[in-house]
Amino acid sequence: MSLADKARKVPGVAAAEGAVTGAFATEDDLPITDYDKQTADAIASKLNGMSQRELRFIGAYEAKHANRATIIDRIAKLTGDEPWSGYDEQTADEVTSALRAADAAKAREVIAYERDHKARATVIDAASR
Repeated sequence: MSLADKARKVPGVAAAEGAVTGAFATEDDLPITDYDKQTADAIASKLNGMSQRELRFIGAYEAKHANRATIIDRIAKLTGDEPWSGYDEQTADEVTSALRAADAAKAREVIAYERDHKARATVIDAASR
């Protein structure tokens, strides 16, 4: 595991990384192909499933460039706390393993987060048990 990967497990680091790097990004750096050629609605529809880092990366890029309210508002709605530190960087297997020790409240939090962000069926199934 790289130093950057380890750092992303610290609360807030991945989100901050996304915001900082997004401010200096070019269109080619974005996780959405041909970003600048797409409508705001098209981009907003692609934001579900992105990590907090990716959302903040796109948000910083968008704010610096076109600053379209549709995209900024959608990102604001999707950004929030991960169920636990480093969650977005974990694989489905890692999350499923961690859920074995989680209480019911944490499992519900994982389900809600997964539905809004990652939509990994195996994680949702594990959290539902």
